[in-house]
Amino acid sequence: MAWKNMSTIAPRYAEADNVADVFKPALPLSTRITVAGAGAFGGWTALNLLGLGYKVTLFDPWGAGNSLSSSGGETRLMRSVYGSNSFYTKLANDSYDMWLETEAWEGRKLLQTTGNLWMVGENDNEMRSAVAQMDGLNLPYKIFKASEVPDRFSYINCSDLSHLILEEKAGVLKARESCQAVLEKFVSEGGQYVAEALKPGVVKNGKIGTCETSSGDRHETDIYLFAVGPWLKSLFPEVLGQNLAVTRQEVHYFGLPAAKASFFEANLPSWIDMSHDGGFYGIPGGFQRGFKVASDKRGREIDPTTQSRMPEQPEVERARDYVHHRFPGLGSLPLAESRVCQYTNTPDGSFILDTHPEASNVWLLGGGSGHGFKHGPGLGKMAASIIVGQQGLPTLLSLSRFKSSGLIV
Repeated sequence: MAWKNMSTIAPRYAEADNVADVFKPALPLSTRITVAGAGAFGGWTALNLLGLGYKVTLFDPWGAGNSLSSSGGETRLMRSVYGSNSFYTKLANDSYDMWLETEAWEGRKLLQTTGNLWMVGENDNEMRSAVAQMDGLNLPYKIFKASEVPDRFSYINCSDLSHLILEEKAGVLKARESCQAVLEKFVSEGGQYVAEALKPGVVKNGKIGTCETSSGDRHETDIYLFAVGPWLKSLFPEVLGQNLAVTRQEVHYFGLPAAKASFFEANLPSWIDMSHDGGFYGIPGGFQRGFKVASDKRGREIDPTTQSRMPEQPEVERARDYVHHRFPGLGSLPLAESRVCQYTNTPDGSFILDTHPEASNVWLLGGGSGHGFKHGPGLGKMAASIIVGQQGLPTLLSLSRFKSSGLIV
């Protein structure tokens, strides 16, 4: 496999912070590994495990980047700013470089570097921490006082903002297309893909022996990794308890008039505004789908299999009201289309990567909490290294953090 020595392929993260005490012995290459879920987490981890030389089988009933998944849809933001959280800042920054490497071996454009514009209200403590993190990693950025913004941002109402911060090493990822590219690479390099769901079997003697496919067949392997996004909690309710919440989230695309055709990714940055009504983010042109506006406010809990994918009028109007407030220069925009997806949230917003507490051969990976997609390459590489025993488990991702904080059920 020519790509095995590329930096997008594990191992790399030996320097991860807060590494747990126990290092598992490295798995022999004869170990069979099964990954359930071909989204941003599962797909990248499966590809990295394959690159390390293991025999890997990947299950997903609807395919990579499907419309029911949390990795579906057209676009995701790519940014590195995480306030004072150095772990995610570094992971996102490394993943940015890995996305560019992915474009090289994939031969198609998956990341558009537009920059990301942070809209900062009066409380700018988090952004001060973010600037310190960017300085530490030498990430380029520009800061503008809200009263002195350049003409290119004149369409923004800055009356209730203190600053605009342009994070320059940031942009927009093609979500569905990226997941499909990873799956195609996985298969072309010898991985086995099965278009079925996988249900965990019974725990016996500290392990799970066989699992059941959606067609009723039995599947047996040595190591299982479940990275099934919003379905992770329903498969392992006794483990995850109240530490995963699957919430309904709406994304809206508003049509731009011809006179505003310059409001596309090539000319304007993506943006994040955490100062207004729970937070909003968006992409100016939405890759020809319209002016993308999404709320970061957590919706109600849902079942990802049965929830309606139709937008609800109060949410459409809430998004429209926000556009009128923050972008009055655009005028009244018609709704072009909407998408309903979900966040899989942990109480602290960090991901989950750990073994099942009663089954040592079962790994759980999830809890993207609305910000996971961009981390796919870096997290997949790190997860693969941890699973095969090449590095320790960061406490930040472990299930033990819920117990120590009193959150575990």
